[in-house]
Amino acid sequence: MVDLIGFIPCRAGSERVKNKNTRPFAGFDGGLLELKLRQLQRVPELSRIVVSTNDAAVLDYAERFRQDHDPRVQPLPRPDKYGVSSTSMGEFIRDYIAYLEQDGVMVWTHVTHPLITSASYREVIAAYHAAAAQGHDSLITATKLQKFLWKDGKPFNYDNSVEKWPRSQDIEPVYEINHGVYMMPFSVMRDTGDRIGRKPYFHAMPEHDAMDIDWQDQFDLLDEIARARVQRGQSLL
Repeated sequence: MVDLIGFIPCRAGSERVKNKNTRPFAGFDGGLLELKLRQLQRVPELSRIVVSTNDAAVLDYAERFRQDHDPRVQPLPRPDKYGVSSTSMGEFIRDYIAYLEQDGVMVWTHVTHPLITSASYREVIAAYHAAAAQGHDSLITATKLQKFLWKDGKPFNYDNSVEKWPRSQDIEPVYEINHGVYMMPFSVMRDTGDRIGRKPYFHAMPEHDAMDIDWQDQFDLLDEIARARVQRGQSLL
């Protein structure tokens, strides 16, 4: 059985949301990082959970979590070259992530997607195995959009000469990569120099689970949503 290796990148120095990775969130003192580790703790398919960071606070928390809760967690200091905003994503993927492991399949996710639960991760992993059996070399989560999209002054994904306002469920869907989960063998990443293979499978993830945090107002909104879910008896894990 191939090793599935969780990968969580946590860059230091967020400019838009200060101390984004570890500031308290939705009742978790360790913030988004604690929540994500507790979610992945419930995913037995993962052989290891690598936390790659140039943030001392993240390294310290990940080490404490490893000792106290899950020995699969591996805090990994990241060279500063790959932890600054000026480093391109292409370089980060091609020169750093692709060489973290020689073998195995990467399960790349982010702390900034706090509503992806362990059940969702297990569903994604099962979908990856099924897709791999059909010849796909990678999986990317995406949000299915059936909305009225326009480009260059005309509809992009529907024909308004046939019907000006079709039912939204009849619009041909397009898919937005939501960065919730990427899965692919490290060898394929080295071969392509990308986190999408040559024959990717797009796994639809509900928009209400795939919401992410880039800005302070999104942090505040998702904190409220997460707390509301808990109050309704829903688990964030």
